[in-house]
Amino acid sequence: MHLLAELEEAEGALRNVAARPRGVLRVEMHGSHALHLVLPRLAEFHERYPDIELVISSGDRLVDLVREGVDCAIRSGPLRDSSLVARGLGSVHEVVCASPAYLAAHGTPTHPDELARHRAVQFFAPNHDIDYPFAFLFDGKVREIDVRGWLKVNESHNYVAAAVQGFGLIQIPRLGVAAELASGALVEVLADWPAPPIPVHLLLPSRHPSPRVRVFADWIAQVYAQAQQGRAL
Repeated sequence: MHLLAELEEAEGALRNVAARPRGVLRVEMHGSHALHLVLPRLAEFHERYPDIELVISSGDRLVDLVREGVDCAIRSGPLRDSSLVARGLGSVHEVVCASPAYLAAHGTPTHPDELARHRAVQFFAPNHDIDYPFAFLFDGKVREIDVRGWLKVNESHNYVAAAVQGFGLIQIPRLGVAAELASGALVEVLADWPAPPIPVHLLLPSRHPSPRVRVFADWIAQVYAQAQQGRAL
């Protein structure tokens, strides 16, 4: 009888943990996703799960979830690490844009083939000296176009700031320049030539996450689904 009582007590404790998860939850995500999607909705997550302490790290580098003790990460682009568990969150869509001053000085491109006569702010991977070309869909197939310029950056906020200063065209997820497009600091061009959508995933190091990771995964999936429906992505 004593053993049975201990088992029932243990099961009750597990149910309480599942219903009211607690502890530190470490999440890594790109800065624009944190700023424009997650942080504006974070109060509702805290209200729902007040015993979870969130630690959010942001940057353009790829984080090693297992080695750095991160519970989950939101990442855009093709999946590279097959050892992680991936949950699809949707996709983001890129736009090509430039400042009004740049377009006044260099003209507005109306077709991707005209980009050879333009200059871009070039973006390269933080961990590798790899320049990212502009990409467009032509009849369902991806076509990449190298657009050169005199400035390269490896951080997304600098990328946007350089475009606002008139240093060249950029291609970036709409999420990252929504405010600049709304204010007129940047102007979208080549809207009739969409870029291929970029998949977004929540990555987990284990197929058996803790209760606090599970509830965050379910909540963040709702956040992205609603943003997708509202065309915020």
